[in-house]
Amino acid sequence: MQNSRWKAAGPEVHEALREARIAAVMRVVEKVDAALVADEYAVFAAALAPEVVVNNPVNVVAPRAVVVQLNAEGKIAYSQYERLIEHASLRGEMVLLMGEETVVPKPPNPLAGQTVRRRFTELWRPEGEGWLLTARQATVVR
Repeated sequence: MQNSRWKAAGPEVHEALREARIAAVMRVVEKVDAALVADEYAVFAAALAPEVVVNNPVNVVAPRAVVVQLNAEGKIAYSQYERLIEHASLRGEMVLLMGEETVVPKPPNPLAGQTVRRRFTELWRPEGEGWLLTARQATVVR
């Protein structure tokens, strides 16, 4: 596994990526995932909508301020991050992504150094010329 990357699970996702808005979101996803590996906290925070809510892998629903703080403390940081996109579609003006991710957290995360598989769902909304993450759910799978 490279430090950060994603791949499409099948032809339906490849077809969805022809849609310009979905392709634009995937470019932001690449940038954010790379930022989580490179400890670029400002890049990560800039991709979060003011109203973002995250149901995180430790079963806590967190608003933006908490997510940004956890990232700045190094608790949302990875040495490796890989996504398998199983679904990508438009929902009105928003983009819905679903799939599986494999991450290796860094210290001080309690799972530091371990390979962790998670199922995720994300909603991205347009903002000016860019895209912001507005909702995310992630569940660790064993």
